[in-house]
Amino acid sequence: MTAPPSRLSPTAGLLNAMARLYIRRARPLIAAQQKALDEARNLNDRLRTARDFADSDDAGYIDRSFLENH
Repeated sequence: MTAPPSRLSPTAGLLNAMARLYIRRARPLIAAQQKALDEARNLNDRLRTARDFADSDDAGYIDRSFLENH
């Protein structure tokens, strides 16, 4: 009696193994890139908030009269 046929052809099995290896090796790199992207987005948000605050302050929208009373 012969063995049952494998699910994947030898070529498909090789490609599957190579894809799994690539994914395993790429995960740390993807995590590092995601962290760098998150840090850049956070910096961008902080700078945008500071710019918005400065624009509001220049336009006179920020009330600081409470500081003069004390």
